[in-house]
Amino acid sequence: MLILIAGITGNIGQHAASYGLAQGHRIRGLSRSPAKLSPTIHSQLESFVTSTSYHDIAALETAVAGVDAIICAYAGMPELHLDGQLLLLRAAERAGVTRFLTASWNYDWRKIRFGEDEPVYDAAIAFHKCAEITSSIRPLYILSGMLAEVFFGTEGQTGFTTEFEGGVIGWEDGRRVMNVWGTGDEDWFFTTEEDAGKWGVEVVTGPRAEEGGFVSVCSWVSSLNELVERYQKVRNIEVVVRKKGSVAELEALAEKKKEIGGRRGFWDWHRLWFHLFCVKGIWNLTSLQNDQFNVRPKTMEGFLKEHSSI
Repeated sequence: MLILIAGITGNIGQHAASYGLAQGHRIRGLSRSPAKLSPTIHSQLESFVTSTSYHDIAALETAVAGVDAIICAYAGMPELHLDGQLLLLRAAERAGVTRFLTASWNYDWRKIRFGEDEPVYDAAIAFHKCAEITSSIRPLYILSGMLAEVFFGTEGQTGFTTEFEGGVIGWEDGRRVMNVWGTGDEDWFFTTEEDAGKWGVEVVTGPRAEEGGFVSVCSWVSSLNELVERYQKVRNIEVVVRKKGSVAELEALAEKKKEIGGRRGFWDWHRLWFHLFCVKGIWNLTSLQNDQFNVRPKTMEGFLKEHSSI
């Protein structure tokens, strides 16, 4: 197949491109600049379309022309998940494309309240609801829990480290520390960016992909207590566990910070809500479908060995 990867220069986009090429697919890229793209991948592309922004209609029209499938690998910004994906979806409709994978790779946001809980996911929910009633395309969604790279803070990613309120793991004064709310025995679902990219290709090229729908997969499941034990075994260093409080105390803090910051200030408090939903199990993945795809997921131990800096 000829697959367009929108946002190909991002981490998941590049992993999807590499895997797609290895599987014999032709890959077309869409992004603002090829400079961040691996030269190895760039040299094998069918073509690369440069866009000035997510609303560059001319670039979108060029990018979708003649492709068999689209993988949207945009970053997790609300304007990209709603505005950007809708513009890409409309261009795909005009081009007659029927296989469209959204930039999902999240916990199951269908289980949280639109406009009430986690504003980061309001855009994803809004896109899903709009596409459901207006589009000739039935989009695909991958639910995969938390990206391991974001959780551990690899390669400069700091989205869930302890320097942020609600973050879990970090380095402080040369020590590895972990913040735990609740018992620490609650399950967390993790997916590596490499596995996310591979599953993206598998899902969008699979049989009956035109029918759309949701797919649940993840690389591994672990409680924070298990994560500490496994991390210490691989790294041979101590993780200082800080018990922050009960789930009820976390919920009270999350409510307070949301009230203070307001919806426009969601980047300052959304991690508390993310953490809360994980320890309460509200948006946990069910009925994992790993065995339906030709991807061997990374283990936590394998991931740690590949990323020595964490």
